[in-house]
Amino acid sequence: MSSLVTPPRLSKPPPHSADEVPGPPGGPFAAVLRMRRDPLARFTELHQRYGPLVRLVRRPVSLFLVSDPDAIADILVGGSRAYGKGAVMHGPGSWTHLVQPLRMLLGDGLLTSTGESHLRQRRLMQPLFHKQRIAGYGEQFVALAAAATAGWQDGQLMDVHAEMTELTLAIVARTLFDVDISDHVVDVVRAALDETMAGSAPQEASGLGLGHVDRFPLPAARRRRATTAALDETVYELIAERRAAGASGNDLLSLLLAVQDADTGERMDDIHIRDEAVTLLLAGHETTANALTWTFHLLGSAPEAASRLRAELDTVLGDRTPTVADVPRLVYANAVLRESMRLYPPVWAMVRHLLEDRVVAGYLLPAESTLVLGQWVMHRDERWWPEPERFDPGRWLDPAAAAGRPRFAYFPFGGGKRQCIGTSFAITEGVLTLATIAREWSLTPAPEVRVRPEPSFTLRPRGGVPMIAHRRRDRRDSARAGGSQG
Repeated sequence: MSSLVTPPRLSKPPPHSADEVPGPPGGPFAAVLRMRRDPLARFTELHQRYGPLVRLVRRPVSLFLVSDPDAIADILVGGSRAYGKGAVMHGPGSWTHLVQPLRMLLGDGLLTSTGESHLRQRRLMQPLFHKQRIAGYGEQFVALAAAATAGWQDGQLMDVHAEMTELTLAIVARTLFDVDISDHVVDVVRAALDETMAGSAPQEASGLGLGHVDRFPLPAARRRRATTAALDETVYELIAERRAAGASGNDLLSLLLAVQDADTGERMDDIHIRDEAVTLLLAGHETTANALTWTFHLLGSAPEAASRLRAELDTVLGDRTPTVADVPRLVYANAVLRESMRLYPPVWAMVRHLLEDRVVAGYLLPAESTLVLGQWVMHRDERWWPEPERFDPGRWLDPAAAAGRPRFAYFPFGGGKRQCIGTSFAITEGVLTLATIAREWSLTPAPEVRVRPEPSFTLRPRGGVPMIAHRRRDRRDSARAGGSQG
């Protein structure tokens, strides 16, 4: 009689040392200069040469590029308590040139707050982004998009980025503050945002170790302080007005004043309301403007995709304007927006730092290491995206391809507890705005113009996106034919 033999249990191999993480030779200053020259191309090159974990800088701090979807899942979801928001670097290679002007503007809003403060604020604000609440804003998205394009002329040359920036500013002004684009509030907001975004340019001297450049009496720093002070004064005046009126409006500022903790009944004070309002202002304006800009840029060079989008809009909408109920029915429009954010993610990289020693992509990394999670790199990884440079909305309509793709091969809104709280708001705004404009207009690239991305806080187009607007004659002719038959 034979006896059963239990096979030995297989154990995971021990992790490699952090000293074994591959990376380019050279000191920190050389590494920083190469990254700053063209971080998008540099990160792509390093990922392709060295793999899913790359040491970018060894000393005085440890800086790593992470492009492994399982490791990113652990960072954002599974082991999120082991990772902190932002970077801890203060020497050569400092990332504070991307953080300092932003924190100066936003204070301790959801984007910049950490720990228990972040969890509390997110819990308080979550009801503001309930599906029914977002549906109430859909009509405003469509109306403002239609109003923004009402003055366009057939054959007009325009900067689409400037147009989308003004449109999303009008949308956020209406939904957040309940003011019109012509209100003086919008002028103050525009000035503060422009100065802050200019302060995030990669070429700033702060990237060479002067991370707290806003502390110095430089002209750009003085302008940022002045515009932020003007914005603070304006927002606090609006808060006082809403309080006096009983915070009874449907704008997000009034809702921020009204929310309270379900357990304690505690409400946010004016400072927290100011910080969250300005955070929503930036997140709801800058990122959506960029996403729409890149979408029209890509469609302008993809006539088949543009034609398919128009056909869907004609079928689903006919001669009426879109509504929130149409968003799930506009399947191809959703795919177009997703594919645009794959190729040009509004947030092109995220930064986390380790609070404890932890295994990342098979290597034991020490506490206080800084990790860069690159959406730009992951979204163009040919392991998950065949022909990654090609604009192909159809890839989102293939269930088999989606099933074989890791969750964090695509994460334009982050993930886990810190996923963008306004994700549904942004998608609804993006799809409805795209549908409203594309049903009436097609945009083609200006001849002999090369559009290049500029990685700052967000992925902006350097120098704008010149395009030519063409009113859709096919839809207009079809409408005339239908009227004559009636």
